[in-house]
Amino acid sequence: MDAMEANNEIIISYSNRLRTIANSLREMRFSEGKNQDELSEWGATRRQVQRGEQGSNLTLTSLFNLLDCYGYRLDEFFEGME
Repeated sequence: MDAMEANNEIIISYSNRLRTIANSLREMRFSEGKNQDELSEWGATRRQVQRGEQGSNLTLTSLFNLLDCYGYRLDEFFEGME
């Protein structure tokens, strides 16, 4: 495997991980019965929710804020994820 193929595999792996995180955040919101705007009542901006659920440009600070809104600890959120 050459360097370019290895790099592509890493990018795909990161993309899959972000998709898993995004899906988990979306499922958490759905399980709470909230829409994206309603999360602002809990301290998250609509943009943070959108980025989190799209898995794009999600900072750790935004992830921590979203998890706080849902009452999850970081270790609980990532439990079972690969």
